[in-house]
Amino acid sequence: VEQDFETDPVTKAECPKCHNKEAYYWEVQTRAADEPPTKFLKCTKCKHIWRDYS
Repeated sequence: VEQDFETDPVTKAECPKCHNKEAYYWEVQTRAADEPPTKFLKCTKCKHIWRDYS
């Protein structure tokens, strides 16, 4: 299944690669159900993907 990032919401987040200030984001339950979901971000400029564990 491919993800259509263009339909994901955009948030203010600094890309660690190009320092752009906006990223698409989505959440995935990667750990136990009682743990918070992992937030994934994709830079709107360079398309770099990273995780936010906070």
